[in-house]
Amino acid sequence: MARKRMEQVIVHALDQRWSWVLLGRDGRVHQHGRCVPGSPDWPEAPPLTVLIDAASCAAVAVELPDVAGRQMRQALRWAAEAQLAGSAEDEHVVAGPRLSDGRLACVAVASEVMHQLQTGLSGRVPEAMLPDALCLPNAPGQVSLAAIGDRVLVRWDEWGFGSFDGALADDMIEAVAGDDRQLVWYGGERPAWMQPDAEAADGDWTDVLARLAERIESPPINLLTEEWMPRSARAAKGHWRRAAALALVAGGTTLALALLEHYQLRQLSQTLDQRIEQRFAAVFPGVGRVVRPREQAERELARLRFGQAAGLFDLMHRVAPVVAGQGDFELERIDYRDGALEIGLRAPDVAALDQLEQRLHAVDLAAEVQSARIDEVGASGSIRIEERGG
Repeated sequence: MARKRMEQVIVHALDQRWSWVLLGRDGRVHQHGRCVPGSPDWPEAPPLTVLIDAASCAAVAVELPDVAGRQMRQALRWAAEAQLAGSAEDEHVVAGPRLSDGRLACVAVASEVMHQLQTGLSGRVPEAMLPDALCLPNAPGQVSLAAIGDRVLVRWDEWGFGSFDGALADDMIEAVAGDDRQLVWYGGERPAWMQPDAEAADGDWTDVLARLAERIESPPINLLTEEWMPRSARAAKGHWRRAAALALVAGGTTLALALLEHYQLRQLSQTLDQRIEQRFAAVFPGVGRVVRPREQAERELARLRFGQAAGLFDLMHRVAPVVAGQGDFELERIDYRDGALEIGLRAPDVAALDQLEQRLHAVDLAAEVQSARIDEVGASGSIRIEERGG
């Protein structure tokens, strides 16, 4: 007998107004609406699932053996840091499924973003949270795309997904799709740059959020762990904690377990250090002394995978949210050469260009206004951006 669905509310936490739909027991949309973050107007009773902008997430896959509990959380954060742009101490890292090649999939979200989402929910406690683009279908040799508002959601493989500003999506998708991948358009306003031979998906995708919501029955990952754990899981965890506390008091083994856990974690850390050094030497035999494996591996992988396209993709993934966050800029051109990105912009005034430069510095990028000129309607100029120290 098929398991009967429950009613649930799906909220898309994107832009200045969040969209939501109510899925009934039949799996169809019964209500929908939009609201300002901090003033939710969706039904309170059904369980709540939140879709967040995939641009605020970093999807990575790490080679990590199966370990339990706190050891897994600490080891996962350490292993994922090698693929993150910044320090893992500022990131909320969550384990997902095992991929077909045996690596452990995971998603990293800035802790600041998680706090902002919590504020926007205004006390409503969701049961699940996941990236919006991860709800798109995935098939071998296919790149799935859909538009919601000004964003284009993309999913290009088992654990490859993202969300890009519509004006920049053309270059971004070209970097991940390659020449032998078929683009499949699932819905929303079709952009002018879309290839004429791109397929249209089967079915009615007029309401993209509704179709994404209908696909959320068993989410592949739930970002609500640790301090953001949903109340149902927290209650179950509380029962287990009480049972464990009684067992520890009865057995008098608290200290022994803590010492054993510390020893196992230290052994795991040493094993991971050795495996990283061995794997680095095997994969990058041309690199001499390994001083900072994360930065060195990122540079070598960028050259091996996509060459210049990978560098462009990484920079634009970090730059685009900063530019979009100010909202008063008009993009005129993009130029990428020798690891440096130069963007031409129209702005209200020269001060706005300087302010953008400072915001790029704040996300650990080297940025400099190269030229600026004023005319009767504002200012235009170019900003050169590259990785700090590049």
